[in-house]
Amino acid sequence: MRGRDVVCHTNRLPLRAVSHVSRWIARAAVPLLALALAAFVWADNAINRGVTFGPDAPAVPRAGGPQLGVNLYNIQFEPDPAVVTRTLALARAMGASHVRLQMPWDDVEIHARGDFEDRRNEPPRDAWAKYDWIIAETTRLGLQPIVRVDRAPAWSRPRGDAEPAYQAGRAENGNSTGPPDDYADFARFMGAAAARYQGRVRYWQLWNEPNLAYEWGWRLPEPERFVTLLAAAAQAVRTADPQARVLFPSLSPTDGLEPRIAPMTELEYLERVYAAGGAAYFDIMSAQAYGLGQPPDEHRYVRPRPLWRRPIDTRIDVSRVVLLREVMERNGDAATPVWIGEFGYVADAPTIPPERRRTWGEPVAEDLRAAYTVGQLERARREWPWIGVMNVWFLRWGGYQEPDPQDPTQYFALVSRDWAPLPTYNALRDWAATPATAGPGAHSWSHPAVAAQGAGAWQIRFDGNALSLASPVPATVTIDGGAPLRVEPGAALVLVASGLADGTHTALVQAAQPPTTFGVAVDHAPRWLWEAGALLLIGAMALAGALAFAPRRRL
Repeated sequence: MRGRDVVCHTNRLPLRAVSHVSRWIARAAVPLLALALAAFVWADNAINRGVTFGPDAPAVPRAGGPQLGVNLYNIQFEPDPAVVTRTLALARAMGASHVRLQMPWDDVEIHARGDFEDRRNEPPRDAWAKYDWIIAETTRLGLQPIVRVDRAPAWSRPRGDAEPAYQAGRAENGNSTGPPDDYADFARFMGAAAARYQGRVRYWQLWNEPNLAYEWGWRLPEPERFVTLLAAAAQAVRTADPQARVLFPSLSPTDGLEPRIAPMTELEYLERVYAAGGAAYFDIMSAQAYGLGQPPDEHRYVRPRPLWRRPIDTRIDVSRVVLLREVMERNGDAATPVWIGEFGYVADAPTIPPERRRTWGEPVAEDLRAAYTVGQLERARREWPWIGVMNVWFLRWGGYQEPDPQDPTQYFALVSRDWAPLPTYNALRDWAATPATAGPGAHSWSHPAVAAQGAGAWQIRFDGNALSLASPVPATVTIDGGAPLRVEPGAALVLVASGLADGTHTALVQAAQPPTTFGVAVDHAPRWLWEAGALLLIGAMALAGALAFAPRRRL
């Protein structure tokens, strides 16, 4: 019996030791696997989120981008018509196809409803006259105007102006504005403007950043009320000019941690706009995409910060447009394009005091600003086929007032106040002068990368490893001078070629009728691999947890 006891004890000791070691390893593995899963999800977000790799979704109308546009800051306050013409000529010489300008409502219907005479200075004059000149010159120079209308005149909002919250807010921010007391007044004005410029102004942006208190009468954000204003004005524009297109106003990217100015994120604001039926009242989504000093290939959607109130910052504006696009897609609005109302970087300058230096994020050197600005356009081309016009902020500080030397806003300018082009202007001019090249995604045949080569022939420039085509009639495609490839007719995209080398390719398409769509794809790890990796880590973490915390078994 004593011998058998010895055998039993010598067998039990190793089993207990193994069990103890296994538990220790499993418990150590759980947090390590959790960290690995977090890193994997972070990498998935950075590499894949918002990136288009192929023509999986239909082509988005009025995208075909990016197309270069530029903001004409304060051009409406230029007293000399020759300066207006010179400014517009600079925009055209840079290669911009669109120019974005402001038409403040309170600068046209100034004194009373239906009163379009400007009596603020002697002699009185037609308040429309300067806008007539701007639009006429824009049309003459072959530029497409995007007109932003906001800023209700004082006669239209006596109740709003009298509110204590607005009075206090205006004392804090003298540029504050708000909606009219009667939304029908804004609708009437928009109808008059759209009728006056029918055939010359096709794109109207209705209001600007209504998710900020100082743009909305110092009230808390009211997405549902804004939809009411938008509906009235959009219907007036469409009635006056059926060919006009309405742009949703760019929302200011916010994290919802500013209770007086922006107590909700712009993403929540947009969700509520869709819930209120707002999608019916705009044709193009507009967004802000300031760089804030970040490189244009910044893909992080969150980042840690050493601030106790904002330990995780989500105001990553270079990529923020992806989150806005996700809201659109969740609400069934993937067919609507996104145009960038304002983007760009502010240059560093020694005259800016330290407390104002980072008003627009970290300022950058002029040469870096040029590279970053072009880089944002290129990122949109590579990753976001739903982007259309991207309007740089801004061409030149316009108007009769000189900028405050301590205001960093002036250092967004592409051209100095004395008309000297800066490095970013030259870089954008060079970028616009290169032939348009399509990136991944599905694209309509009106894309700038498609160039007619005579009757029944077109050339496509594209960056990718595969090309597909949808044509209503049989077509022949020759890629980089190779053998002709026949494409059968059909409404769906047909793969023409794959396995192409990385880089830019040219395809010559010949057909009796123009094709409708083409698609470009790049090689990438399939989605299922990323999902399998995440599931594998989750499974390993669950197994390690089960081993680590399973009840002990008595031997």
